[in-house]
Amino acid sequence: MDKLKSLSLLISGQLFTSRTETLEDFFKDRVSSLGIIGITSPYASPGSARRRYYENGRLIYEGKIRNIYFSSRKWYSDFLLVLVFGVYFFEILKAAYSFKKKFDIFIGVACFSTLLGLILRRLGLVDKIIYYSIDYYPIPRKLSFNTVIVKAFRIIDKFCARKVDLIWHISPRIPEARDKFSKLKPNCYKHIVVPLTYTKRLLRFKSLEEIERYTIGFVGTLSENQGLQLLIRAMPEIAKRIPQIKVKIIGKGPYKETLEKLVRRYGVERYFEFYGFIKEEEDVLEILSHCTVGIAVWTSKEDDNILYADPGKPKLYAFCGLPIIITTGAIIAEEIVEREAGVSINYESQELINAIVRILNDDELIKRYKKNAFALAKSYTTENVFVRIMDDSLKILFN
Repeated sequence: MDKLKSLSLLISGQLFTSRTETLEDFFKDRVSSLGIIGITSPYASPGSARRRYYENGRLIYEGKIRNIYFSSRKWYSDFLLVLVFGVYFFEILKAAYSFKKKFDIFIGVACFSTLLGLILRRLGLVDKIIYYSIDYYPIPRKLSFNTVIVKAFRIIDKFCARKVDLIWHISPRIPEARDKFSKLKPNCYKHIVVPLTYTKRLLRFKSLEEIERYTIGFVGTLSENQGLQLLIRAMPEIAKRIPQIKVKIIGKGPYKETLEKLVRRYGVERYFEFYGFIKEEEDVLEILSHCTVGIAVWTSKEDDNILYADPGKPKLYAFCGLPIIITTGAIIAEEIVEREAGVSINYESQELINAIVRILNDDELIKRYKKNAFALAKSYTTENVFVRIMDDSLKILFN
């Protein structure tokens, strides 16, 4: 870690996915200089993409970068993604030049940013490149424009894997998937597993007396694979058995209108509260930490990207001391069960009903799950994990 203090880093990635901000927070006080180029989803707030530059932990300047904003999902939204990536291609290059220096290490969060990092190396703006591989998308079951996007990203991913100096895999399943679908063997590149983490500052724990006793929390992008439609359809039965039930949903996305229609169709409006996108991290944590349970019910279909990722939602719930109800599929589900931090279920209505009713009606079970979830969170603080990760990474990068 002593060598790290003398190095300059440039990080590029998408904001509000927990990775780019987490890396920024960890490195800003540990390197000589740090540049951040943060792009955003087209469904995030307009004007939220940004660049920042630090020296010795002090923020020297920051500014916005251009981003395209979609207020809602339309039939043509997927086609406009080509325009989104085109704009970010030039915005990342422009932002990198604005720092007016060469960086020792570039960290690209996901393959698109890493591809730009390879271009920046050709232009002489960065030296070593780390590709933080945070997901690997299966081909969609239904042929659509998204199929083209996924195939394009697989080509970019394979190219980046061959060209970078080191890959950080967020899950050990990603090199297996790359071998299976892209025929690139793990022994063809240097890689280590770097699980999803959060800074210890995010740790929150509320006692049973401090929480809203029958409230379920959710945070994330409102997309079909997140599975909230299962909870909505199950709510009439759950409400019969737990009339005090409440669900707080934080986030926005292309499936929001569909979910709101389902809530009205099933007549369960009084049980659901949609907060929309909340920019301030502290506000999100305040809401979640007062809930009783966190829910992560992905559909876990064969084309669901969480199969090869390390999704942040369950760990964020754990950081808030919440018992977790999670569907099988994500690798973290196995650890949650093993450490008794919650329950894993199939994507099935009756299993979800049984899990919610059993947990919310048992004070002692909630206390045990809360304690174990918080212990799970402490093992995934950035401060604990990244000190070891950086020691290993610097040895690989600089022998």
